[in-house]
Amino acid sequence: MAEPRSADLAGSWPPLLVTCRKGCLLAVRALRLGLVEFYRSSNLTFASSIAYYALLSIFPFLLLVLSVLARIATNDGADAPTLLDLIGQALPSRFEFLSRQFTELARAPLNLSVAGTVVTLWASMGVFGAITSAINHAWGVERNYSFLKHKLVAFVMMLTAGLLAVVAMLVASAAHVVEAGWFADVLARYPDLAWLSGVIVSNAITPAFIVVVGLIYYFVPNTHVRLRDVWFGAIVAGVLWRLAFSGFAFYVRDLSRFTVHGSVAAVVVFLVWIYLSAVILLYGVEVTAAWARLRLENRRRYLTTVSGLDSPADR
Repeated sequence: MAEPRSADLAGSWPPLLVTCRKGCLLAVRALRLGLVEFYRSSNLTFASSIAYYALLSIFPFLLLVLSVLARIATNDGADAPTLLDLIGQALPSRFEFLSRQFTELARAPLNLSVAGTVVTLWASMGVFGAITSAINHAWGVERNYSFLKHKLVAFVMMLTAGLLAVVAMLVASAAHVVEAGWFADVLARYPDLAWLSGVIVSNAITPAFIVVVGLIYYFVPNTHVRLRDVWFGAIVAGVLWRLAFSGFAFYVRDLSRFTVHGSVAAVVVFLVWIYLSAVILLYGVEVTAAWARLRLENRRRYLTTVSGLDSPADR
């Protein structure tokens, strides 16, 4: 009875290897076509606009988050350090100007009027509107959103980002409570778990980045996108972003190479980092679009072949 089972297992390997080979070739073609389309279009210009709007939008956006926290929190601003820690995980080192400005925002009374809230909302939506335009351009969408729908999409993205920030802070606060409680006793008994938990915490931002980018790739384009087609590009963007994060953090350890910029060196470094992140985000869009088109071509070719084999002339 063992020989037929071995024969069945041996016979199942070639189709599996063929499928893996086709998948690898498809991935390589998508990466190459994504790179070609990236440099053929105006993605670098769109990345620059995203960096510019990010600098203008980050503080109004953080002000809105703090304003919401001031109304729902009961710990007298203790969430501000937690939010700073979360921002620090998404940014390389040497961004002290962000922490200083954020600390000042957290200390100031956050009583926004109706007009102030509207202006702050409008300023916060700038970067999300730039991302929406860039992603639709990368997909080659000819029919763009109307002005109102464009602003609505940017508002929904901003609202989602704010909710994610609040949820992340709640999770981080709960993790701190658990770590200070029973988990501290576990670490005292098993010291090796401290290293493992440190690795998990330091790299948790990468899978979160992949999930968020995948959802952006799925919901933002003004065209039909299948959910299964976005994850390859999102994973590529996540891996590249993590590599860029490590390399950029190593490069900016010493800001002396940026002394030519004087006191605004940290701002320049921030813009460069956002620009690199936007380049990676848009390259992921091009890879996603190439991956979806290649899969569609393969599907059509397969259906054409099957219909040709089943036609009456071939019988």
